[in-house]
Amino acid sequence: MRISFLLVLIAIIGLSNCQKGDENPTPDNPLVEAGGGVLVANEGGFNDGNASVSYFHFEDKSIRQGLFAEVNGRPLGDVLQSITLLGDKAYLVLNNSQRIEVVDVRTFESLGAIAVPGSPRYFLPVDEETAYVSDLFGGVVHVLSLSNQAVTLSIPLPQNWAEQMIKVGTEVLVSCPSSFGQPPSRQLFVIDTENHVLADSIEVGLSPSAMVEDGDGKIWVLCSGDPDTATPGGLYQVDLQNRTVLQSFPFADNNIGFAPRLAIDEAGQRLYYTKIDLYAMPVNANELPSESLISADGRGLYGLGIEPATGNIWLGDAGDYKSRQMIYRYDPNGNLLDSALAGVAPNGFYFY
Repeated sequence: MRISFLLVLIAIIGLSNCQKGDENPTPDNPLVEAGGGVLVANEGGFNDGNASVSYFHFEDKSIRQGLFAEVNGRPLGDVLQSITLLGDKAYLVLNNSQRIEVVDVRTFESLGAIAVPGSPRYFLPVDEETAYVSDLFGGVVHVLSLSNQAVTLSIPLPQNWAEQMIKVGTEVLVSCPSSFGQPPSRQLFVIDTENHVLADSIEVGLSPSAMVEDGDGKIWVLCSGDPDTATPGGLYQVDLQNRTVLQSFPFADNNIGFAPRLAIDEAGQRLYYTKIDLYAMPVNANELPSESLISADGRGLYGLGIEPATGNIWLGDAGDYKSRQMIYRYDPNGNLLDSALAGVAPNGFYFY
């Protein structure tokens, strides 16, 4: 009797310790809750095959690691460059694995994979059937069929490196940073999405990379500059309809760090960018900020994201690009709220 009682007691304790996350995730019992947390893209080490996705839960401030591998029983792949959320699907762009993993964002169950030649970077939905994918080395933007999960054609560009993309009306603007072995790039390229052809270009600063759209429909471009000639980059505001640069804010020097980031708040009124430290700037400012909002303090600020509802700021530390590193959550005034250990090279934050 005593043994039976102990077995029952152990069973009760075991059941009471089971958490929601320990059960198999389903849409009714989601692993990722709408509005409940932030997905962290951990790039992983190049050729190490250890890319991963973490999930920080806002309510209890817990972090869950390796969502894809946990649910699907296999590694995610090599170099997770970016994530795009589209409805209840997440498109995980794996640069060095040359594919895009498609998952149910609520359960992280695999819904298939799209093979993409070259080195895919960013995924942009164009319409219900079509998406574009930029490429690091190919000098192209790939056109994907979402229903067939396949590349249907590629749009050639004059520059080798196609990076971030923004859709405005029936056009897509593509940033093309300077590529090794090519003349420095100053161009944004305009693609006609109805015919999938290169339609135009706009000259901005040296090596345009990151882009965001503000609340007035204007495009902001962060240009890295040219390290070979020590020519600084800057921030540029572009009117896509008129193909003109409305404002330019050159940086004082070329000390910009590796892979500078640019983000904007939900209202489209406040810019955030990394130039070693993190800076904040209203879109109606007349000059660049003289002081940083958040100091790097020796960290390699790499990932950047802004919470839509709160305006809280998320930063990831690249560290040595080989070991797991910290992520940080700040309020809009730059006060530290939370921190957690994520995966290797956390490079982006995504809010479902």
